[in-house]
Amino acid sequence: MKSKIFRILLLSSAVLLLVFSSAWSAMELAPRFTLSQEYNDNIFLTESNRESDWITTLEPGLSFGYDHRSLQMTLDYALRYRFFKNNTSEDQDRFRDIQRGAADLLFFSGRPFTLRTTGTITRETINERDRDLEYNDTRDRSTVYRLSLIPEYYLRIGPTMGVVFGYTLNLVDYVDRRGNDYLEHLGRVSINKSLFANLDVWSRYQYTYHDNDNNNEDYDRHEVSVGTNYRLGARTTLTAMIGRTKIDYDRGDETDRTIWSADVTYLFSPVAQGTLAYSQDFTMTAVNGLSKTREASFTMGYQPVFGDLQSVVFWRELDYVQLDRVDKSYGVRLRINRQLGRSLSASMDAGYERIDNKDPDPATDEKIHRYILGGSLNYEYRRIVTSLSYRYRYNDSDLSGRDYRNNIITLSGRLRF
Repeated sequence: MKSKIFRILLLSSAVLLLVFSSAWSAMELAPRFTLSQEYNDNIFLTESNRESDWITTLEPGLSFGYDHRSLQMTLDYALRYRFFKNNTSEDQDRFRDIQRGAADLLFFSGRPFTLRTTGTITRETINERDRDLEYNDTRDRSTVYRLSLIPEYYLRIGPTMGVVFGYTLNLVDYVDRRGNDYLEHLGRVSINKSLFANLDVWSRYQYTYHDNDNNNEDYDRHEVSVGTNYRLGARTTLTAMIGRTKIDYDRGDETDRTIWSADVTYLFSPVAQGTLAYSQDFTMTAVNGLSKTREASFTMGYQPVFGDLQSVVFWRELDYVQLDRVDKSYGVRLRINRQLGRSLSASMDAGYERIDNKDPDPATDEKIHRYILGGSLNYEYRRIVTSLSYRYRYNDSDLSGRDYRNNIITLSGRLRF
């Protein structure tokens, strides 16, 4: 039902575009077509009786941009067909499975009243414990429609102070019936104040009504928070927030928590910077309801003229409100991009992740060591981009039958019109 609403609203946006259009010179249209051939030696990620296959992917797509007067708009839409040579039952050729898209429309930018509409059509995991879609999209995956409508009104009180009245409508629709679709109404009021040229502070109250397909997940949420944006000289910026939130379930249960986040970025040099981030809040998962979430990361980026390097150390914890279950993970990832010539480039990525999943039954608790390695060679000639890539993943679990290895080799080409 919500996917129909999503498509109706996208169609309405297109009609609004025609209404607002008075200078088509502000429009950009970019069709494309991608063809790739993939060899996967373990398509079901099993420890024994591994099944290999050749997979052909066809992906026609279209990007659209418009920027004029009262409307700024970007759209991207593609159909991603996947055909298996031997395991044809895994083919992705149904309309519900092949769509990919993103839309962002901003009306009346720079004015007191603004309206933003964003939407995505993505392929996402149903299982929170295996979020790596890049290596496999046949197990526990679903197409997901997401749509947000965000009207806001900014009331200026003085030269350094203002009040923002905002509302957000969120729609989330999983094509897979296991996913819990939901509708959210969020109303908020924020007071923003610039204390100095380098220091802004704000306070906010927000109310959320969450209507879930799973009636046990319907709730009201009240949240009060304060925050700051602080520029500590030319090299350091700090963004921080702290607040308190309370969630009342319709069936009578309640939970509350202190929420906060902090993000510090330091510029070591014109080509190197580091970012330290932490957040503590609630997150709605696909099938297991609300989770108390804590995340931390440290990111280092280095961008010389010939390429770039990025390393990330991360930690994540999900403590499910409705279930006696906790998922923890931490690890490190490294990615290097190198320009080898005017048209030739290469990339490499590697990573390690330690996963600790705890269930009510200790016999099903699982500890995993996961290793990933990949690389690609890319060549661009005019409107054609070709790529040869390799990806490897090794899953080392302490539960019997849960180990696996996976190698993927892909040759792809993209034509931009």
